[in-house]
Amino acid sequence: MRFAAALGVFGLHAYSFVPLVDPAGRWTAKLLFDAGDLGVSFFFVLSGFVLTWSVGRRGPLRFWQGRVARVYPAHLVAMALAVGSLVVTDRIPPVFWEPLFAGAALVNAWYTKDFYYLGINPVAWSLSCEMFFYLCFPLLHAGLRRLRPAGLYAIGAAIIVAAWLMPVLATAAVSPDRERWFVYIFPVTRMTEFVLGIVLARLVMAGAWRGPGLRLAMLLFAANYLTVGLMPAQIRDTAATIVGTALLIPAAALADLSGARSFWRHKVAVHLGEISYAFFLVHLTVIVTAVELFELRGPWRAWPAVGLTAGLLLTSYVLAWLLHRFVEVPGMRLLSPRRRAPAAASPG
Repeated sequence: MRFAAALGVFGLHAYSFVPLVDPAGRWTAKLLFDAGDLGVSFFFVLSGFVLTWSVGRRGPLRFWQGRVARVYPAHLVAMALAVGSLVVTDRIPPVFWEPLFAGAALVNAWYTKDFYYLGINPVAWSLSCEMFFYLCFPLLHAGLRRLRPAGLYAIGAAIIVAAWLMPVLATAAVSPDRERWFVYIFPVTRMTEFVLGIVLARLVMAGAWRGPGLRLAMLLFAANYLTVGLMPAQIRDTAATIVGTALLIPAAALADLSGARSFWRHKVAVHLGEISYAFFLVHLTVIVTAVELFELRGPWRAWPAVGLTAGLLLTSYVLAWLLHRFVEVPGMRLLSPRRRAPAAASPG
């Protein structure tokens, strides 16, 4: 599912950088991909869910070490690729070193200016949010695991309402030039989705989740996604699919637990999920580099645009596979905390 969300983000960026001539083609691309950035919201909820499911008895230090090992090696190599793209396409920005160091350290989402939080490799702002989530996770999980299902349902509902109301809070409390950052980028604001993932996981683990099955949940999510354009613009960028996501992720988990048939467990889907993080990191660099280097700005007719987009998708996949195989996996093996060998039994 993570790759499907990443594919939505790719579709949005491809749709933005490969403009179409035909009005019908533009309408179709807009319908399918204009809400692709909501894949990030899906990532945040899924992250809270998966971490809660897999945390076990690890202490905070081992947990944080594992998260650094998971995120940083591939991120730093992807940053280097983004810098290379800026060099070969002659796009080095006037303010370069500060965004570079902020992005490399993954503190860029805490800056309110877009040339910081979108600097160098723009997709890295979401990783900056994730690192803050990871920092807070041990405390959040320790508190939420003590709640009964009724309390978890109440918190889940409150989180969804809070996510919907964030634009209202931004209008009341933040200067107009920072509203976009506060609603879409600010790690504290986006933590609502991560906490919702924790709540959903605790409900499923307690056997207390009551929601639709996987097929119905997928249909509801698809309907939610395709009608995002009907929602207010302020909600559309962040919380527009939060209800569909909240129904879909537990349904998929329960399908796995029950052994029900699921497309998402097919070996191809699993493989794509494994490389989805690397794919997310490199896809925008691939798109922008190709468009700038080969002057592919268009506008394009539908079928040539489809061919170009397929080429960008394939290139992104190949680069993601290389990054996953030769950086991400070795980095996790090298930096992840090693489990202690079990103590030998005493004789007698």
